[in-house]
Amino acid sequence: MPPRMQILRMARIASLLKKNSCPTAEKLLREYERLELEEGKTIRAKYSLRTVYRDIDALRNEFDCPVKYDRVNKTYYLEDHNWEFNCPAQLSESAMLALVIGGRIAEDVFPDPVRGRISRAVDEILKGNSPEFLETTLLRSLKVFAEAGVVEESPVFSVVFEAWQKHRRLRILYDDQRGGLQERDVDPHALFLYLHEWRIKAFCHLRNAPRTFVINRIRNAHMLPETFAPDRAIIDSVTLDTLVGYRKLGGVKLRLTGDAPKFAKANRMHSKQTLRKLRDGSYLFTVPEVSAEVVVPWILSQRGEAVPVEPPELIEAVRKGARATLDSLPPSSP
Repeated sequence: MPPRMQILRMARIASLLKKNSCPTAEKLLREYERLELEEGKTIRAKYSLRTVYRDIDALRNEFDCPVKYDRVNKTYYLEDHNWEFNCPAQLSESAMLALVIGGRIAEDVFPDPVRGRISRAVDEILKGNSPEFLETTLLRSLKVFAEAGVVEESPVFSVVFEAWQKHRRLRILYDDQRGGLQERDVDPHALFLYLHEWRIKAFCHLRNAPRTFVINRIRNAHMLPETFAPDRAIIDSVTLDTLVGYRKLGGVKLRLTGDAPKFAKANRMHSKQTLRKLRDGSYLFTVPEVSAEVVVPWILSQRGEAVPVEPPELIEAVRKGARATLDSLPPSSP
């Protein structure tokens, strides 16, 4: 059996390969340094690229790892993803804590049956470890309050999740909230959570272009036999600035007072948004571009502590939203 630290290093390599991270030898060397820190040790100067090469050879020779080297990109990758690193896991306390916390959060974020699959995977890994420091009180003291709609039980989510995982085409019946239900064949390249709802970024064969679909609006879904190759361009297009396809308002500026600056820091609307304190104690919140569907409800939720300054179109949209809310209220009692 190889020494414990070498097993941990090889486990880290196997994990990166399984996740299609395509690491370079230099990246693996940096991962070794992180492992040393996780183990509470001083980084050893003796680690070098030769250590990486020896560990890669050990994976090939002792564990039959089908790892290949891409000479063009200078990265490592798995030729067969069915390969398993059959070696007893020897996790550090920090690694076990991260694993348990990740599983605990997944219980509140993912709906069943995905939630159960993650829980069972965590249990399987922990079988070979003894996390004595994770006593019952510690686990109970970790609480995650998922927003409404995040963990909605839906058999459709399971089908969509499996299609995304296995790179299988989906046939869905989708409610576009405009013209009713529409059948589409889509390739789900990316899965993400935004504004309390799970979504997929998929190539839509009806539109012959990438489209975003809210999973809660998929009324029916089943996997087709066709598979697809993950499209890096579609996957990388899922960013904070491009998550939804609404028309964007440019140069948004808000004047914030009270608790609104605190909520603005926690609410990411754009990767380049800024918050600057003014001489009078208020704050100027600047967002390069954001849709009215996102920013107007946020402004109204701040109860007068977020006031739009620019553009005029945003100011008018907030006025209309406020009027609509007032008009919908029942008359006040005498």
